[in-house]
Amino acid sequence: MFKPTLLTLSLASMSFITTYAVAQDSVLEEIIVTGVSKPTTKFESTMSVTSLPAEDVINFAPRSTAEIFRNIPGIQSESSSGDANANVKVRGMPISSGGARYLSFQEDGFPMMAVGDTAFATADSFLRFDTTVASVQSIRGGSASTQAGNSPGGIINFISKTGDIEGGSVGFTAGLDYDAMRLDLEYGGVLSGDWTYHVGGFYRSGEGPRDASESLEEGGQIKATIARDFDRGSIRFHLKHLDDEVPTYLPIPVVANGGGNFSALGTDLGDGALFLNTTDFAPRRNGVAAVNGDGFDASMTSLAVAGDYQFTDMLTGAFKYRTASIDGNFASPFPANTFVDGANGPSVEIVYFNTQVNDVGNDFADFSLQADIGNIQAKAGLAYVSQDISTTWNFNQYYRRLDGNLSIFDRGNSIGGVLYGNPAFGNCCTRAYDFQIDGTAPYVSLSGEIGDDLSWDASYRKDDYDVDGTFQESTVLVPLDVNGNGSIDGNEQAVPTLGAARRANYNVDYDSWSIGVNYALNDNLALFANISEGGSLSSPDRVTGNIQANGSIQNDSGFSSVEQIEIGVKFLGDNSSLFVTYFDADITEAREFEVTTQTFLENAYESSGLEIEADYDFGSNFSIKGSVTLTDAKIAKTANGANVGNQPRRQADYIFNITPTYTADKWDAGINFVGTDEVFVQDNNDLKFDAYITANLFFNYQLNDNLRLSVNSNNLFDEEGFTEGEEGSAAPGSFVRIRPINGRTTSATVRYDF
Repeated sequence: MFKPTLLTLSLASMSFITTYAVAQDSVLEEIIVTGVSKPTTKFESTMSVTSLPAEDVINFAPRSTAEIFRNIPGIQSESSSGDANANVKVRGMPISSGGARYLSFQEDGFPMMAVGDTAFATADSFLRFDTTVASVQSIRGGSASTQAGNSPGGIINFISKTGDIEGGSVGFTAGLDYDAMRLDLEYGGVLSGDWTYHVGGFYRSGEGPRDASESLEEGGQIKATIARDFDRGSIRFHLKHLDDEVPTYLPIPVVANGGGNFSALGTDLGDGALFLNTTDFAPRRNGVAAVNGDGFDASMTSLAVAGDYQFTDMLTGAFKYRTASIDGNFASPFPANTFVDGANGPSVEIVYFNTQVNDVGNDFADFSLQADIGNIQAKAGLAYVSQDISTTWNFNQYYRRLDGNLSIFDRGNSIGGVLYGNPAFGNCCTRAYDFQIDGTAPYVSLSGEIGDDLSWDASYRKDDYDVDGTFQESTVLVPLDVNGNGSIDGNEQAVPTLGAARRANYNVDYDSWSIGVNYALNDNLALFANISEGGSLSSPDRVTGNIQANGSIQNDSGFSSVEQIEIGVKFLGDNSSLFVTYFDADITEAREFEVTTQTFLENAYESSGLEIEADYDFGSNFSIKGSVTLTDAKIAKTANGANVGNQPRRQADYIFNITPTYTADKWDAGINFVGTDEVFVQDNNDLKFDAYITANLFFNYQLNDNLRLSVNSNNLFDEEGFTEGEEGSAAPGSFVRIRPINGRTTSATVRYDF
C-alpha cells in the first residue's frame, strides 16, 4: 500500500531541511509520557508525537473538547456536536458507528472509557479542558497499540498541573454575541516538604453556541492533584468531579440545492437547532421518568493514584489505579422525516433521542517492573480494566413546523405534537443494555540505545476481554399513561416498553505489537520508523446482532484490527522545526449486523498519507505554526461488494491548521485557521460537503503584571460548513439532514494571575 508519490515527498522534505543551520530547542526536549514504555522526548521517540501547551489551546478559542483535537496532525474531528457525542477519526480510520473507535482519550494516562464507541456515551462526553491542564499530548501509531487498550490509532492525553510551579489564576469569560458565562479558577504550590498540590476547575452557565430557549450549559468540574517526587520515586493522586450539562447538536433538515450547496429550512445553519424545550416522558425500567431539557448531562467522580519506586539501580516498579463513577443522560431531537404538509409548508417528524446513561463507570489498574541492563530497558506488566455499560433508550416522536418557531402540530394519533413511541423508526428503540467488560492484558516491552544515535523499542500486549450481561431490544406495545395525567389518551394506546432480555456471555482476545527505531543523523535531524498491529474491542451494544441464543458471539465480530507502518523525519533549526510522517494502515472492521438492511457488514479499509507539522519564527515578533494531513483512504472490502474502491464517508483528502501570531511587549494576537477538503457524505460517494476554512481570532493584552484581557472569536468570518449527513444522494430541491458547524461566537476574558 505504499504510495510512491507520498514517500517521495517525505524524502524530498528530508533533503530540504538539511540545508538549515540548526540548534537544539525546548520543543524537542519536552518529556513525553503518553503511550510510551518509558519517558522520552519528541526528538528521540520512534513515532509521531504532538504536544499542545495549555496557552495555545486557550488561544485556539475551542467551544468544545473536540475542537481542540483539530490542531493535532492526523486527527479529523467532527466537532459540530458540542461538548459530547463527537465523531473523531485518526489517519483515515473510518467512523462506522460513531465515537472514536481507534483512539483512547485519557486524563493523566487513564482512559476515560475502555471502549470509544458506546452509543450515546462516547469518551469525549466526560472530558473537559480547563486551566488545571498543563498540556495536551498525542501520539499516533507505534506503541499506542500496546501501551493502552483499544487504541491502535493513537492516544490523546490531558496532562494535569501538579503544583511544581507555585501560583494560580482566576478568569471570567462572557460571550459577546452569544449567551455564555464561565468562571475558571486554579492554584498550586508546595503543600509540605516534597509534596505539591494543584486544585482548580470551572463553572459555566448559558445557552451555548446555538440558540436555545433555556440555559443548556450549566455546571462544571473540580480537579485536584497531590504529588511528591522523592529520591527513588514519585507518587501522584488525582481527584475529579464533573457535573456538567451541555447542549448536544444532531443533524437538522435542509434543502439540497445541488453542487454541495444547502439552504436553511426554518432553522438557521449557523446558530439554530431543533431543541424542543419540553418535558419528555420516558418509560424507564423502574417507571416513567420526566426528562426536562435538551442536551447531555454528564456526571463523573474519579480517584486515581500513580507511582513508581526504584528498588535498586537496576529494578524499578510502577503502578497506577483509577476508579470512576460515570453516568448521565442524552436527550436531543433527530429529524426522522421532513415533508411538505400542504399549505402549512415544510414540517418535520422528530424522533427524540432520550437515553439514560445509567452506569458507564470503570476501574483501571496497571502494575509493572522494569529492569535496566546496560543500554537495554526490559519491562513487564499487567493491565486490568472493568467497564460497566448500562443504558436505557426511549425515543418518542414529535411534530413541528419548520416555520422559524417550531410550531406544534398533530399528525395521526399525536396529541399536543407528541406521540409516545417512534413508529418512524419502526418502534425500534425502546432498549436496555446491561454489560460488564472485564479485561486483562499482560504486556512486555524492550527499549534501548545503540551508540549515541540509535534508539529502538519493541513491545507486545495480549488483550483478553470477558463480556457478560443482558440486552433488551424487542419491544412490547401496551396502553400506558406515560404523562401521568390519570388517563390513557390517544397517543398512549401503543407505547413501546421493554421486551424480553437476552443473554450475552462471550470472550474476545487479540494480540498487539509494535517495533520502532529512531536514528539521529546529527543533533537536530533524525529519522524514525515503526510497524505496529493492534485491535479495538467493539462496544457490546454495537454488536448485539451477532450474539447468538447461548450468549456467544459469531466469528470475529467482537473487535476491529489495524496494521500500520510509519516512516518519518524530525528536524529543528535555529528558528524553525519540521516533522514529516508517512503512514500506511490496513483496517478490518468488526463484523456488525445492520438492523435497517437485515444484513451483516464486514468492511475493510486502506489508508495512507502524510502528516506534516512545522513552525517558523520570522523574528520581529512574528511566528507561524501548523500542520497538514494528506490522506488517501479507500474501502477495500464490503460484505456484498458494494462501494469497494470508494472513499469512506466523510473522509477528507486533506485537513490543516495554521496559526500566525504576532507578539509585542504587552500584547499578542493571531488567527488559528482550520480547514478541510470536500468529503462524500456516505460510502456511495454521491452527495458531497464542500471544503471550508474557519478562522479563530485571539487577542491578549497584559494590563499589568497580573491582569490580562483576552478576546477570542471562533469562526470569525461566519463560514458555513458541514460535518455529518444522513442521505448519500439527493436530487436538487429535496430535503436532507446534515449537521452544520457553529457560526461565529465571540467571547471576552478577564484573567488575574497570582
